[in-house]
Amino acid sequence: MKPRAFMGFSLVMALMIAVFAPMAKAQDNSPSNPAAIGAPVKSTLELGGAYDIVITVLEIVRGKEALQRLKTTSLSNKEPKAGYEYLLARIKFELKPRSVSDKRNFNLGSLMQWVAYSSDLKEYKSVSVAVPKPELTGEAEPNKAVEGWVAFAVDQKDTKPIMTFDPASGAATLRGKVLFFKLF
Repeated sequence: MKPRAFMGFSLVMALMIAVFAPMAKAQDNSPSNPAAIGAPVKSTLELGGAYDIVITVLEIVRGKEALQRLKTTSLSNKEPKAGYEYLLARIKFELKPRSVSDKRNFNLGSLMQWVAYSSDLKEYKSVSVAVPKPELTGEAEPNKAVEGWVAFAVDQKDTKPIMTFDPASGAATLRGKVLFFKLF
């Protein structure tokens, strides 16, 4: 290959890597590579039209502080079972239609929509507690961000639990992938 052609080829390859490498990294959301706290995760879902979603875990509160917040929220909130502690996650959810004619809402708050897993990928049982306001429930409207809290009970010894979001459990059709987030 001639030196000039090689330089041109190298420049094109460098530009392609610079443009596509961040996209490839964003697509590598998996149980072994969950999104960090504060890192927005972009995906799509189908609600009769294509929508983009952006989910960000904004804050995590765990242990005694989480229990205190739950007790302040409602005196009916009980202690977690022995060996477990509460973990609260504040989440931001954004719904963006791809077409101006798409105006459907997305139902947030299904029990199976937000699920916590141990670091060895065993599903934690859901908990029934009153979470601090605002709860992450109700209808997410197009072009409006919704923020709210969800609660889990995790093993006290588990230092790296993760959470999943499953769009199919919130009235979306099966289009949309399960997303993974750090809870540590």
